[in-house]
Amino acid sequence: MTNIYQLNQLCFAYANKQALSLENLQIEEGKITALIGANGSGKSTLLNILAFLASPSQGEILFRNQSVNKRDLIQYRRRVGFLAQKPFMLAGSAYDNIDFALKIHNQLQRPEKILKVLKQLDISHCIHQQAKLLSGGELQKVALARILVLAPEVLLLDEPFSYLDQSSAQALELFLQSYTRKTGKTLIFSTHDRLQGFALADHVVALADGMEVMTPLINVFHGEIKQHQFHSGSLCIQLPEAISKGRHASINPQDIVLSTTALESSMRNHFLGRVIMIAEEMGVVRVNVDTGVIFKVLITYQALDELKIKLGEQVWVNFKSNSVVVF
Repeated sequence: MTNIYQLNQLCFAYANKQALSLENLQIEEGKITALIGANGSGKSTLLNILAFLASPSQGEILFRNQSVNKRDLIQYRRRVGFLAQKPFMLAGSAYDNIDFALKIHNQLQRPEKILKVLKQLDISHCIHQQAKLLSGGELQKVALARILVLAPEVLLLDEPFSYLDQSSAQALELFLQSYTRKTGKTLIFSTHDRLQGFALADHVVALADGMEVMTPLINVFHGEIKQHQFHSGSLCIQLPEAISKGRHASINPQDIVLSTTALESSMRNHFLGRVIMIAEEMGVVRVNVDTGVIFKVLITYQALDELKIKLGEQVWVNFKSNSVVVF
């Protein structure tokens, strides 16, 4: 495994308020990494640091095993591509916007490169359209094309799916997976849809209050611990005896086992509920079960076929006590 980024004892603050505190974070080269967490958790701050647009208050950043100094930030910025949540378009056509990026980097064979990247993203029809008049999905793709045409070593995307309809989001997901597989480049993106991030990425970095937590932050419940149980309203989750403090509990969606009958097993948590959603999610199946609270579960197509569950039917949610992360 080769790490393209390594962050050591990194902190970042806005006006004396700590926004990010990461003891040790490694991001693997050639893989897809998702940053997930609530608003204000530090996702955008971390992306800005990874894009070398901001410098940490303290700590060290290694890029390809080289320590990054403030005086070298411009040099490193040229090696990464950063797509903001609301990308800015220059006056002119889609072609003009992409051509400008190539011009300022002194690139040759610009028309060929522009036509190629527009074709890759299936937006050749936008080539002469005014960029600022494009639809949300088309504008996002043109902004992405403006980055990809420069062939950056790392692609950083801030909430790239937020303003896309479902079909556009799915098309972008497929493209990004294909892009990383074919090019071997590194992709890092943030998302508010935690299950989407978990399904699309090779690795997930979950942030809460600027710190990394060892849970995908899916199936998060708020409550308190009493006698090795986590109580959250009407929900009572059995915990390992070693856990004694924490106000939040989270269960990995892939650690949950669904069954149509009550299971007799070593799993200590069992909840009967009703299936309220079944959807495809990048090669796996997302199932939401309402047990009084909503459990989000990721299963395989084979498991779905074997269970033969349908919307509205009853199903058991089962998981081990050591599958629960408390923080």
